[in-house]
Amino acid sequence: MDLTLSSPNSRSRRSEIWHPDGSVVLEAVTTQFRVHWSVLALHSTFFRGLLDLPQPLEQSRPSIEGCPVVELSDAPEDIEQLLKALYDPLFFVQKALPLKTLGSVIRICRKYEFHDLLQTAIERVNYENPTRLDAYDALKTGNAYTPSRIVNHHGLLFDTITLAWENNLLSVLPCAYYRALVGTLPPKTFDGIPRGDGTMATLAPVHQRACALGRAALFSAQWDSKHTFGWTDPDLPPPMGCRDGVGCKQKKLNFFRRHVVRGSLAPFCTLAFLDTLGLCAVCVDSVTKQMVAGRKKMWDDLPGYFGLPPWKDLKDDP
Repeated sequence: MDLTLSSPNSRSRRSEIWHPDGSVVLEAVTTQFRVHWSVLALHSTFFRGLLDLPQPLEQSRPSIEGCPVVELSDAPEDIEQLLKALYDPLFFVQKALPLKTLGSVIRICRKYEFHDLLQTAIERVNYENPTRLDAYDALKTGNAYTPSRIVNHHGLLFDTITLAWENNLLSVLPCAYYRALVGTLPPKTFDGIPRGDGTMATLAPVHQRACALGRAALFSAQWDSKHTFGWTDPDLPPPMGCRDGVGCKQKKLNFFRRHVVRGSLAPFCTLAFLDTLGLCAVCVDSVTKQMVAGRKKMWDDLPGYFGLPPWKDLKDDP
């Protein structure tokens, strides 16, 4: 762990987080934060253990205003977000937080063992990228999705994948990969997405590969028997009681041809469109049942399309 008691850096500046009654100064690069050992130790097993280590003699200990200085190798903005989360009771009450903020909290909480804060931050990322189909459906309005607990920005999908990968939040990846596929044109997978602040959200080659292979595999699979659109197979006999065998078969075939040509990728689309196909009531009921079962099967198998282990083996291990 890169943490030492050190002499204050002459070029350092005080941050806005400077408690006059604080008992320790954290110095990240050239930014200093005056806080309380008791608060750090209350929430962090790392800082709690640090208090138990033998301390240097008072006269040889570097200090500022009587407070020991602890040098951290972390980015000042990461330390700042951690301390805001520690000291501001309304920090996690905010409806939506920027992913960058959550990333700072997750990185520092992992490193310094702020376990409760870590789980609280991870829960937001997990909420937006669920492991259950019913939870995924609940976040959508029709087929559209806009995050509610994380502030949206151009490139959010790519940044979510990177954050999850770097912090071992493996259960996030299947949904995040899928959202990246349906929310981004294929060339962007390789070219990146401008965030709007002059920077680019990009995917590492391992994620580019997963997305490219996943798109092809999902597109092909969604038409297979017992999958989402398996009911379009022209070799399937009409359901018992179909009132227009020839007409319903043709309409299903037309749907298949239209969306294959378009390259439509929608294995988890809603079922509202069925009312627009002009199928008889018996076929609508039959297709509905097949789609419900097909969507579930494809979701159950979703990690495998991206070369990941099954859902049950995708554990978050931050």
